[in-house]
Amino acid sequence: MSKSKEFSMKAIVVSERGNPSVLQLQNVAKPIPKPGEVLLKVKAAGVNFVDIMQHQGSYPRQLPTPYIPGMEVAGIVADVGEGVSNTLIGSRVAAITAFAGGYAEYAVVPRQQLVPLPDGISDRTALALLVQGLSAFFLLNGAGRLKSGESVLVHAAAGGVGNMAVQIAKLMGAGLVIGTASSEKKRSRLYEIGVDCAVNYTDPNWSQEVLTATQGQGVDIILDSVGASMVSSNLYCIATGGRFVTYGWLSGEFPVFTSEQMKGILFKNQSITGFAVDVWIEQHPEQFNTSLQQLFTWSLEGKLHPVFNPTFSLKDAAFAHTAILNRETSGKVILTVDGL
Repeated sequence: MSKSKEFSMKAIVVSERGNPSVLQLQNVAKPIPKPGEVLLKVKAAGVNFVDIMQHQGSYPRQLPTPYIPGMEVAGIVADVGEGVSNTLIGSRVAAITAFAGGYAEYAVVPRQQLVPLPDGISDRTALALLVQGLSAFFLLNGAGRLKSGESVLVHAAAGGVGNMAVQIAKLMGAGLVIGTASSEKKRSRLYEIGVDCAVNYTDPNWSQEVLTATQGQGVDIILDSVGASMVSSNLYCIATGGRFVTYGWLSGEFPVFTSEQMKGILFKNQSITGFAVDVWIEQHPEQFNTSLQQLFTWSLEGKLHPVFNPTFSLKDAAFAHTAILNRETSGKVILTVDGL
C-alpha cells in the first residue's frame, strides 16, 4: 500500500449548510488517535435525524464546517493512543462519536465511549440500539416516567426511535400502546411490532380515534417527535395527569403553546418535558451502560426486534438522507462502509 493511501481515507464531508446534496464523498486524512483515544475501522455508521438537521442548519448544537457527519459507528479497533491497552486492537465495538466523524472509513473516539459488542449482537443491531434504542428507553423510563399498565402514544412509530419505543413500552409493562404513521403499509407493520392501535396522523380526526381507544380517558404518555403541528391534537387526547414528552420537530417547527392551552395543562396536572438523548447521557452517565446492556439482553433473548431499512453505501449518504426526508424509510437506516 502506498503511503498516500495508508494515511488517507474516504469520508462524507459537509462544507456548507443545505439539502442532502451537500454530503460529498471525499478523500481526507485518516485520523490519528490521541492519548486516551482509539482508532476504529468503521464497518457501518448509523443515520439519525440529527445528522440531517446538522447539514440543514436547524440543529441547536451546530458543528463548524467543514465536518464529517455521523454520531454512531460500529467496527473494529484498529489502533490505540497513548494510555490505552493495545489488547483492544481487533475488538468488535460500537461507539457514539459526539455528533461528528462517523460517516468515514475510520473514526477516532475516546476509550470510555467504546461499547464492546457481545456475540449475537450484529453491527446493525448495535447501531439500532445505541442512539435510537437508548433514546426510546430514556424517553419512557426517564422523561416519561412510565408505570406498569399506563397507556402510551408514540408518534412516527414506524421510525427508528418510534419502533423501539413501541416494543420497549410493552417490555416495560405498558398497557395500551398506540402508534401513528402516515401510510397504510407502515400502519400494518406497527401491529407486527406490538401496537394495539395504529392511527393515521394525516387524518384530521386522529386524536378522537385515540380518545376512543382509551375509552375517553386519554393517553398517559405522549412521545412526540413531530412538533408544532401536533400540539392541539396531542392536548385533546392526553389524560389528566398525563406526560407530554417532546423530542423533535419533524414538522419543521418547534411546539408552541397558547396561554389557554397552558391553563388546561395546569388544571389537569399535566406536564410537558423536553428530551435530547445527548443531554440526558451527559446528565446521567451512570445510566448509559446499564441501560444499553438491558437492550442487548432483550435482543439476545428474542424480545426486542429492531426494524431495519435496506442499507445504503456510505457513498450514497445523500440518498439515505433524502429517503428519510421523503418518509420513504421504516426503522433504522444504516450506511455500510466496505467496498468503497
